[in-house]
Amino acid sequence: MADSITALAIALSASAYLCSRNLPYLILWGVLGYLVAYNTVLKDSKTLSALFGLGVVAFVVKSSMTEYFDDKEEEKSDDEPKPTGKSTPHVDLGTTILHAYRNLSPEQIGGMKKDTKELMELQKELMGTLAEMKPAIEQGAELLGTFSQFFGKPEAPSAPA
Repeated sequence: MADSITALAIALSASAYLCSRNLPYLILWGVLGYLVAYNTVLKDSKTLSALFGLGVVAFVVKSSMTEYFDDKEEEKSDDEPKPTGKSTPHVDLGTTILHAYRNLSPEQIGGMKKDTKELMELQKELMGTLAEMKPAIEQGAELLGTFSQFFGKPEAPSAPA
């Protein structure tokens, strides 16, 4: 139960943070990371799965920043598609995103750096909180084990003779 509550607290605080930074679409990446972790490797811990989801969000943010700061310039090619006269226009997503990054001001880039650093600090704080909670959770599990030994497990009703 404590594992579920901790995982929920992590998810809600991360979602609130991302929404406050106008990045609600990153919540989907966190949920995807959680589901992958919980359904494959970390089946026993919802909290660690939630932290894995936060790691996925941090990775997505870092990856997008790394692409922008890459010093290599893409060479323009003459292979760009020519208009065909069809009614549906062609949209080159890669070029559109590249132009959007180029249009960012230094202040906006600095803000994105700051936001990324804050997210990493939040993740470090959450890991510290989990480390502090581990002994209490282990003691709670021992206590539950003691109660189940003391009271016994519920028995199935027996059939009348």
